[in-house]
Amino acid sequence: MRTDYSLYVVALICFIIAGAFLGIGTDQPMNQVGMGIFVILGILFVAGGYVLRPKVRVPPPPARPPIPAEPSPTPSPPAVEEKVEEAPVAPPPAAEEVLTIPPTPSPLPSPPAPSEEAPTPAPTLEEPAKVEEEKLAEKPARRRRRKKAA
Repeated sequence: MRTDYSLYVVALICFIIAGAFLGIGTDQPMNQVGMGIFVILGILFVAGGYVLRPKVRVPPPPARPPIPAEPSPTPSPPAVEEKVEEAPVAPPPAAEEVLTIPPTPSPLPSPPAPSEEAPTPAPTLEEPAKVEEEKLAEKPARRRRRKKAA
């Protein structure tokens, strides 16, 4: 049996005795002193039982699972040195005279009309094919649904 339970039982007995003194009567001073002593003893035994009661233990948090160790990298085989033999470099062939055509002057572009949308930059001479390919790639071909015959 736990100690605190026995102290609670003794305190209960003290309160019963104090109640007996109260039942006899409080007209005599000895009854008042006896009742006061047993009430004080009952309170002291209740406090002692409360102090000696076992404390509720908080369970420890669950242990963390062990962190798996990262596997060590597998050793790579030693690097094999390859010998590269350099071939003798032949001198570049004589440069033939290349005819150059001077660029033709283009007419000045007219100023764009004011509009809410920002003008798109005009593609250069090298980009027209790329722009057409991009436009084709952006818009997939749409197929029309055939109407069902009734």
